[in-house]
Amino acid sequence: MLICIARRLGSRYLPAVLVVAAVLVSLPAVEKGLLNDDYMQRAIAVGPSPFVERLAARGLALGSSTALGPVLTDLYIAVDPQRNLDALKAYGALPWWTYKGYRVAFLRPVAALTHWLDHRLFPDSPAVMHLHSILWFAAVVWLVAALYRRFIDAAPVAGLAALLFVLEDGSFFPTMWLANRNLLICLFFGILAVVLHDRWRRDRWRPGVVLGPFCLSLSLLSAEAGIATVAYLFAYEAVLMTGRWRTRLLALTPAVGVVVLWRLVYNVLGYGASGGGFYFDPVREPVGYVLAGLQRAPFLLTGQWTTIPPELYSFLPPMSRIALWVVLSVLTVLIPLLLWRFLRTHRRSRFWFVGMVLSAVPFCATLPMSRSLLFVAVGAFGLISEFIAGWLADVWDDSGQVARVQAVYAKPRWLWWATRNLFVVFVVVHLPLAAAGRVTASRVADRMQERVARTMELGPLTGVEQQDVVVVNAPNPASFLYEPFVRAYEEQTLPRGFRLLAPGFGEVEVARPSSSVLIVRSVSQGLFDCQREGARADFVYFFRYLSDFRGPGHPLKVGDRMVLDRMTAEVLAVDEGGLPREVAFEFDVVLEDTSLKWLWWDWDNRRYRPFAPPPVGETVTLVGPF
Repeated sequence: MLICIARRLGSRYLPAVLVVAAVLVSLPAVEKGLLNDDYMQRAIAVGPSPFVERLAARGLALGSSTALGPVLTDLYIAVDPQRNLDALKAYGALPWWTYKGYRVAFLRPVAALTHWLDHRLFPDSPAVMHLHSILWFAAVVWLVAALYRRFIDAAPVAGLAALLFVLEDGSFFPTMWLANRNLLICLFFGILAVVLHDRWRRDRWRPGVVLGPFCLSLSLLSAEAGIATVAYLFAYEAVLMTGRWRTRLLALTPAVGVVVLWRLVYNVLGYGASGGGFYFDPVREPVGYVLAGLQRAPFLLTGQWTTIPPELYSFLPPMSRIALWVVLSVLTVLIPLLLWRFLRTHRRSRFWFVGMVLSAVPFCATLPMSRSLLFVAVGAFGLISEFIAGWLADVWDDSGQVARVQAVYAKPRWLWWATRNLFVVFVVVHLPLAAAGRVTASRVADRMQERVARTMELGPLTGVEQQDVVVVNAPNPASFLYEPFVRAYEEQTLPRGFRLLAPGFGEVEVARPSSSVLIVRSVSQGLFDCQREGARADFVYFFRYLSDFRGPGHPLKVGDRMVLDRMTAEVLAVDEGGLPREVAFEFDVVLEDTSLKWLWWDWDNRRYRPFAPPPVGETVTLVGPF
């Protein structure tokens, strides 16, 4: 049976079969519609429309045009201190505690071009836009299969690696979320750059010296993740190539030149992500990035080895996360140690390993997520497939093209036993379990998105055009960045503004010292701290990370005042990290004024309810999630 499987995996038709399979398992994405950033990007790419006019009336339209140029430069700007931060904060789409230098602005013109085409050709058909994304995924699968065939001598091993890549469930989200198509485009051009580099170096194909760096630039201009391509180019020269180091380093010069030029332009034009805790820019915030990388890297690498979801980083309370970090850190070291003999004797597997590890480094800039593993997966599945095939070589290979692993681990016996167990783990988690996960990826994504969507369900809010919607304890403050865009798209009423008083991450007391002042204080820890010891895993931790609009390097102090239209927030007490524990909110009118519509989040029923400010001199308590 294994020989038959090997023949099927080695078939020249396998790449076409995998492409068809990739399309079929991705088709559920067609019915997902728009999600989060998709609404904001539509406001830029769709051109003049009633949707954009409604946002412009509230000062929220960054600028919409049918012209290509503005779309290429602006589509991936969510928040920019020079462009729209003040407007978003004034309206309440960003909360009052947002750092004045908070920035989420990316330069991705290649990906933006595809969205511009979407909105010119089928602006009212999100389903067709999702099909467009699925085609990019199909192209990635075809190219990944070609990469493995080119680098791996044994066709069955290359086929196994390509199959493992298709079963990677993190590939579903970029087809479900239109704004994340950039990752697929970035990966496509990144892999193409590696293939062209190999053609130049191994086959002496001269056009590769120009086309490879050109594709690298397209990858970088599709998403910042394109920098991971350099990990594989470095691994190629450091591991696969022989000869003088000077020659190998010179071969990397075009790629390094492209990266340096790209980053210079990127900085000069003011792009990047900084000021918060969700993203850490390696150039602007190197210390924060390194510290975040030490915390996040084990979740990414071990998540790739074992399919333990990297998202656990964002859903666990601190002690549980630290305990898991210790376990994953041990596995991050232990698995390569078990593989060391194989890596030492098998040059190509060292290439896959080095590329895998180094390609994970750029993704430490943001929260660990399964979709961040696609670049990492290329190297991981190359190595894993060679290891699996090598363990079975005596059974399914008689050509001598597959390195025989069992002979390498014959002695001592305990090492053979440990490595055999690693082989079993790789087979089980990356074949049957991965296949089950890939088939159910759509339903899992739906359930997670439903939890997030509930925090955005404020109701119809009829008649609030001249009212401020005041949310006392928002469970997911980040959702309000998208709320006005979603409401405008769905032709719902847009309020005069939103006023978020505090996150709903924990239990709070709401006191009223006077007719127009409300004081919100945390019952236990800080208002922004939901990390209660011993608490269960919960979405609230994820919401906390999403809403980190003020990073650890930008604390507040007692007496700081944030003045907004019709409301002023004053910090009365802070925690040891410089984040508020108690804040006073003074409104321009009495709290019962009809210009204010009050809401609070009911954690027991997980929905918003009307809130009645307490009488002067009294206090009410709003329960937290635990």
